[in-house]
Amino acid sequence: MTIDKNNELPNIIKLESLSQEETKRKHWREIELFAEILNVFTSGFSYMGSFEIKEDNETEYIWLLIVTRCFHSIRCSINLMLKGYYSQAMSLLRTGTEDWFICGTCQSNEKVRSCLLQDKGRMPLYSKLAEEMGATDVYKGDYNYQSKFTHSSRLSLRVLYNINTKNMSIAPIYDKYLFLLCAESLVKVFFRMAEYMGRVLIYLDKDKAKSWDKENSQRLKDASNWLKELREKYGNDSKNANQDYT
Repeated sequence: MTIDKNNELPNIIKLESLSQEETKRKHWREIELFAEILNVFTSGFSYMGSFEIKEDNETEYIWLLIVTRCFHSIRCSINLMLKGYYSQAMSLLRTGTEDWFICGTCQSNEKVRSCLLQDKGRMPLYSKLAEEMGATDVYKGDYNYQSKFTHSSRLSLRVLYNINTKNMSIAPIYDKYLFLLCAESLVKVFFRMAEYMGRVLIYLDKDKAKSWDKENSQRLKDASNWLKELREKYGNDSKNANQDYT
């Protein structure tokens, strides 16, 4: 890829569009699944109505804020995945895993609540939060793998280099396996955070929580089936689909 004589940047928007068109053509099922995942969140928000902050609902308030933040992260990561910015999409999804660690500990950990609501002290390390909630396997597995995309590492730099053409990828280029890696992380983050959407709804109104669960049961089942099929095709972790990305 070159820069023209006027020293203008390449038409990056056009190249993003080409990557997006190819992604949509080859992954229509995943794109439909993404839409359903977003609908699970939006339907949950529609059931909530208002939320009154009280002295005894700090945990539920944090859950609500974190779920909203994660919903935005998932939405933005989808846009990046479609255009071929896989490392950036994975970085956003990593924040979703961090959000899950916070949701899993804010009820019992006063330091977490004070840090988030009063800006006092420092947030405990995510490794400690994961240990506290019995999720060390997620920290050592999914979270560490997502972090390799976020930080400068062999993996994150390898994504920028096409081993077949021997060229550096300045513009986003569609890649099947990187897309599926991101999609897998997205679905996992979705399942983990959907639990806390449900907990907020239970706190607000148990009947509405039941209605939300019933309304979205098929969407949850579809996401679970997709993840199961991916694992059956590529093994327990879709990163095994292509050893170049490990």
